[in-house]
Amino acid sequence: MSLPVFRSALAAEAVIGQVLTLGEDVAGHAVRVRRIGPGEQIDIVNGAGARARGTVTTASPTDIAIDVTAVTTEPRPAPRLVLVQALAKGDRDLQAIETATEIGVDDVIPWAAERSIADWPAKKREKIAAKWENLLNAASLQARRSHFPQLHELVRGTSLAQRLSAADAVFVLHETAEAKLSTALEEVAAGEAPERIVFVVGPEGGISDSELAALKDRGATPVLLGPTILRSSSAGSAGLVMAQNSLGRW
Repeated sequence: MSLPVFRSALAAEAVIGQVLTLGEDVAGHAVRVRRIGPGEQIDIVNGAGARARGTVTTASPTDIAIDVTAVTTEPRPAPRLVLVQALAKGDRDLQAIETATEIGVDDVIPWAAERSIADWPAKKREKIAAKWENLLNAASLQARRSHFPQLHELVRGTSLAQRLSAADAVFVLHETAEAKLSTALEEVAAGEAPERIVFVVGPEGGISDSELAALKDRGATPVLLGPTILRSSSAGSAGLVMAQNSLGRW
């Protein structure tokens, strides 16, 4: 059985043999919800690669102490995997980023595409972004990740193209594309590694002609996942799974 994982910046400072005391931000959930007590082992991660493992010595809802038995620093895999997720109705965008986090996405860019029905109004933008951030953190802990995805600022319409770099391999998941993603990923794996592999997922109404043209002008390649049409909530995850497999990580 895998060990429970909690997030704390103190993971980066942990030393084997040290008794590390964690505050209510960890203890509250560990004790009240997970019912963790003395003698049990837990992992602490900082979200940036540091992981500390220890045995609980004391536990209360306000603080929990562990005797550190192992400390590791895990490198972030390269290239980075990026999901550009169009805003979607019915929380399908949240479903998308949650699964993508479990699969191993490194960066998430929320995209208010021209045909997106959902939006982030200015008055609610900060609150919605916090909801996305919290979901990424929770999914990372569920997946026992030491590196958490980075949530980027919302981008709108054709301005997405300006966020892309010449060092990126950018794939627009599009139902009318002729090139297969599987073939494109084989070419990436055989050549010089890009800094990032970026998957662009459009909204329910599809990516507009102007958006697709702007992305192609920046070097993006429209690709087809397969013979069936996937929802906005699942297309990105399918692409990420294929990338992880092509890169030899899975």
